[in-house]
Amino acid sequence: MPNLLVPAGGLQYMKGGAGIVNSPSTNFFTATGSPLSLLVGGITGGQIDGGLVSYNLYAQFSTYRVQGDHSTLTLQFLDSSSSPLGSLLTIGGSVFASGLGLGISGYGDPDYTDMRDWAADSLAGIIPSGARSATIQVIAVKTAVGTAIDGYMDNVNVSITGVPEPSSVGLLALGGGLAAWARRRR
Repeated sequence: MPNLLVPAGGLQYMKGGAGIVNSPSTNFFTATGSPLSLLVGGITGGQIDGGLVSYNLYAQFSTYRVQGDHSTLTLQFLDSSSSPLGSLLTIGGSVFASGLGLGISGYGDPDYTDMRDWAADSLAGIIPSGARSATIQVIAVKTAVGTAIDGYMDNVNVSITGVPEPSSVGLLALGGGLAAWARRRR
C-alpha cells in the first residue's frame, strides 16, 4: 500500500481477512515450509552455537483508522527436535499499532483525518545456541468493531546473517596498536 516509508509500499499488502461481525477475531498465517531450516547459505550449526549468526525481523504496519485492529510478526527458534528455544520474538502488535500517528499517511482521503500512519518495526539479535530451524507466523487480530481484520503489514523481511569472525591480520593490527599506545603512555 502506498506510504511515505522507505522502502515504499508495494503493490500489495497483507491484511488479516474476514472476521466475525462485531466480535473479536484472530487469524494465523504460518510461512510456507515452516519450520524453516537455519542451515542455509553456508551457515553451519557450529556458527550458530558459537554465537556467530544474527537475525533481523523487519516489517511495516498500519491499521484501519482508529478501530484497534493489528498484526504481529513472530519468529520462534527451534532446536533439532523442533522444540521451542528461547523466547518468542515479536514485532508490531496492539501497542505498536495504537501508537501510530494520525493523519492522511500520504495515501488517504483528506476527509479522513483519523487514518493511522504506516510505521516500521524491527528487532535484531544473535540466534540462540542449539537453534536449527524457525517458524515465522503472522497473527492478525480484529477488535469487536467492524467486519474485517484490518491489521495491515507490508515489506516483511526476515533474514539471518553470519557474523564475520575477526581476521588474524585485523587482530594482529589491533594488538600492535594497543601495544604501541601502552608503550607511549609510559
